[in-house]
Amino acid sequence: MSKKSNIIKNWPRYLLQWGVLAALVIVLTGIIPGKEPADPEAYCPVGGLQALTTFFVNGSLPCSMSSLQIMMGIMLAAAVVLFSKLFCGYLCPLGTVQDLLAKARKGLKIKAVTVRNGSVADSVLRIFKYGLVFWIFYMTATASELFCKNLDPYYAVATGFQGEITLWMSIVTLVLLILGGFFVNMFWCRYLCPLGAISNSLKFWIWIGALFVFWWILSLLGADIPWWILLALFCIMGYLLEIFNRKPKYQILNVIKDGAACTHCGICNRNCPYGIDVDSLQGGRLDSVDCTLCGECVASCPTSALSVGVCKNRRNSFGKYLPAILTVVFFIIGVWIGNRFELPTIDETWGIEEVAEDGSVTMLVNPDNLAETRIDGLKSVKCYGSSMAFKARLQKIPGIYGVKTFVNHHYAIVTYDPSAITPEKILERIYVPSKFRVNTPDPALTDSVKVLTIRTEKMYDKLDLNYLGLQMRLSGKKIYGLTSEFACPLIVHVYADPSEDLDKDWFREIVEMKTLSMPVHGGGTKDTEVDYEFVAMEDTVSYMPVEDLIRMLFTPFKAEFRSRVEQYEGQPQFIYEVADPNYEKPIILRNMPYLSNHLSGNEGIIGIYLDLNDALMPAIRIRYAAPMTEDELWKLMTMDTWTITYSKDDVRETPAKLSFDKKGVVKPVE
Repeated sequence: MSKKSNIIKNWPRYLLQWGVLAALVIVLTGIIPGKEPADPEAYCPVGGLQALTTFFVNGSLPCSMSSLQIMMGIMLAAAVVLFSKLFCGYLCPLGTVQDLLAKARKGLKIKAVTVRNGSVADSVLRIFKYGLVFWIFYMTATASELFCKNLDPYYAVATGFQGEITLWMSIVTLVLLILGGFFVNMFWCRYLCPLGAISNSLKFWIWIGALFVFWWILSLLGADIPWWILLALFCIMGYLLEIFNRKPKYQILNVIKDGAACTHCGICNRNCPYGIDVDSLQGGRLDSVDCTLCGECVASCPTSALSVGVCKNRRNSFGKYLPAILTVVFFIIGVWIGNRFELPTIDETWGIEEVAEDGSVTMLVNPDNLAETRIDGLKSVKCYGSSMAFKARLQKIPGIYGVKTFVNHHYAIVTYDPSAITPEKILERIYVPSKFRVNTPDPALTDSVKVLTIRTEKMYDKLDLNYLGLQMRLSGKKIYGLTSEFACPLIVHVYADPSEDLDKDWFREIVEMKTLSMPVHGGGTKDTEVDYEFVAMEDTVSYMPVEDLIRMLFTPFKAEFRSRVEQYEGQPQFIYEVADPNYEKPIILRNMPYLSNHLSGNEGIIGIYLDLNDALMPAIRIRYAAPMTEDELWKLMTMDTWTITYSKDDVRETPAKLSFDKKGVVKPVE
């Protein structure tokens, strides 16, 4: 049977495989207008299973992991238990690449290296993927980050080798994927793929289930068995079952063979990607740990002796479509549930009980007296680190005893004592007054600005004022800045040009925009969902000098080294000043600590500052004394590599965080 005929007969599989590859190219390159490049790991089921393991081990879900990934992992596991390795056969891009490499080899008429199923070489090689499973899951759970990113060839290629990779690991796995897959059919999938190891193990779900039940019973009996022991036993049992019991019996769907119609031509064997000996089956159900129900054997059979179904002896022409249909159904269910269901990134409590050295527990607070309140719109709580920072703020507030954060939907559930604090007081205590520069006024054109006050709701996160300011910037109005102060509803002061006539209808339209579409570098836009509510506009209007506004909206930076202030006291000191209007950008302020760290390792450096000069121009100022000189200082500032000291034993050479093109001026310190 020709390759073309096989593709036509098995078109659902090829449609899904090539459709996934096309979707990955389109989405990951970010060529869809208005969309950012997607997370390459967003739909990765093995990442989801790692995330689920991390949640059970640590009780937290770091930001590199998502509920969508977890649901993809759960759906994969369910599909394997009920049907077969549908993800491997129909969706996995690495599996598709392995198929294409085999076809390329055949097209070039290069003989394959045959590793017969069940041979000693085959059995030895299969252990490597189980070793990878243990290593990847152990490192992920202990580090609370997806360790598979370090070596996943798909992730490395999808990110252009710019992601969170370990370069040598990624190169090694990519070479093994390409060269191995070219010379040995499905080399990666059979011998190295961690997901293949997990899927093969789950085919023996009764044995694996018994292992987990046994571990659970031991835990109930008080046995303190480390989690990694269970992981090791899972890998060992999975490997042994794959080697010594290659025929799982408890799946609903299988390839069915009509022995009477079979002519034993061997075409099915030659077309099976995994080299399964379908031809030797006399009739009935094909049970193989490697089978993915890909349908290649069914499509290639010239006598239609093979089909996909649930009965041993009944052929079903519709059955060949079932695996593809089920794959799509499981994928859709996973996406639907994953986008609605979310595990907390952190689930922390404190101050409720006290554990003594002898293990006895004293309840400090009655949990029955505690309540929960939900805080929405926490856009700055977007990962594990920011969740822990949010927790640290809450721990300083009397009456609060716990928090769960949900970073995908930007909200938190706070556990509190109603007799000690109210939800309104919690909002007040966690709120950080904000300021945002919308545009920079020109003092030469106007000497004052108009101050308007509006009231809003759903804007209690520190990033909300930034988003509102960006919405106003895009409006084209002469609005220079925003500041906020806590109240219910929130107070937002708007600083505008006196010539602008802004009424409550305009403010309502801007505040209640549902999507902020910001232009991004290189073209396109970045869409951010917002959900603010306009409440009122106050009648009071006041005015303030432009200079006061510029200074109020500017955030300075100061780093002085006390020992050197004392060391160089009384000696001639100088200020090296580099002024640039772009220094008011947030990225400059974020990188000032790095500049300070880099320069502070040199004798004569007394302090580093970012502030407005007399002309209201943002300026970086460096205070120094001999032996430092102007030329030496400029040389240090313009180095391609900076020396950053993180600790006494951690000194790194990193690319320069800031660049300087124009020399500054030197002024003596009065």
